[in-house]
Amino acid sequence: MDFISSIVIVLIAALIGRSLSKKIRQPTILGELIVGAFIGNIFLLINKEKLFFDDSINYLADIGILFLLFSAGLSLNLKEFKKIETSSTFVATLGVILPFILGYVTGLWFGFGHMAALFIGTSLTATSIGVNAEILIELRIMGTKLGSLIMGTAVVDDIIAMIILTILISIVKTGAIFIWEIGIFLILVLIFLLIAIILSKEKISLFLDSNLEKIKIRRENLLIVGIIVALTFSFFAESIGLSIIIGAFIAGIILGQLNFFRSLQDYVSLVGGGFFIPIFFVTVGMSFNFNAFLEIGLFASLLLIAAIVGKLIGCGLGAKITGFNNRDSLAAGVAMIPRAGIELVLVRLGLEYEIINEEIASAILVMVIITTLITPTALIKVLRK
Repeated sequence: MDFISSIVIVLIAALIGRSLSKKIRQPTILGELIVGAFIGNIFLLINKEKLFFDDSINYLADIGILFLLFSAGLSLNLKEFKKIETSSTFVATLGVILPFILGYVTGLWFGFGHMAALFIGTSLTATSIGVNAEILIELRIMGTKLGSLIMGTAVVDDIIAMIILTILISIVKTGAIFIWEIGIFLILVLIFLLIAIILSKEKISLFLDSNLEKIKIRRENLLIVGIIVALTFSFFAESIGLSIIIGAFIAGIILGQLNFFRSLQDYVSLVGGGFFIPIFFVTVGMSFNFNAFLEIGLFASLLLIAAIVGKLIGCGLGAKITGFNNRDSLAAGVAMIPRAGIELVLVRLGLEYEIINEEIASAILVMVIITTLITPTALIKVLRK
């Protein structure tokens, strides 16, 4: 299909998906994934081949990834996170290790190669910050100790997952693991985060804000400045061996600590959420192959079980060890179940580098859809007990 036709189809699919999500009271990305999968499989059923778009659509989807991670970074409040960072880090670590092991073992058990199994394990490590935020806001517990634990754990969870993902991509590109390179990589990540923490200090942020306020920048120019910073960090991150998505995420964290850029989140959400991000989610949904999924149904089922059990036990146990009661520990475990972010980036990169096939990609997409679908109801039931 040509460029214009491709955009029209994808955006219409996004609108239908969002309307569907609103009716069933689920996150908007769930509807976008489902409608994208439906369109892709209907086309496959009628024409016996996959739906191919103009290559420019893939470039727009890549920009959507950057907007998604940049927006996530802007929404992170380091001051709130630091209040419960120890507990969140511990819970997140357990919540990453167990699902990763379960996913890796599941991949090997079904005869996939070690690299594919590593991708499968990594797909189970992260959680959805967006889904958690939406649920906590709806239940009005965002500012509570439990709410801070859940959001803090989700952030650390995604940071660890992005580090693992970046290491995997580095291995794919170079064909080997170099310990010293990984060490340098981790040091550079810490430097990025340290810059963000320093800027979040009250005196420094006030000083920068007071000087930036002297510069009269209109809102569209503020967006341009934000995008330039995000792309600069992405370019710098890629040049030193990091993933460009980590660069965008860290750029968002840094700018998000300054009051001057507080309104930037709204502009990024408007432009990204209104165009680039839905293109990403719909096109990822279109990569779901129902026939391929049926051929590997048992694997998809076990992958889903591993995704749920890994987070439920890993994060729930971590919360219990750090002093939370049984209900809150169970709630923390349930809240970490939904996936709808880095996993989709992983699917796209895994297919691009030919590390995973359509069967694995379809199984991961089903896992994302089902975990995102069941979490809100399950979490509400736990918190109401």
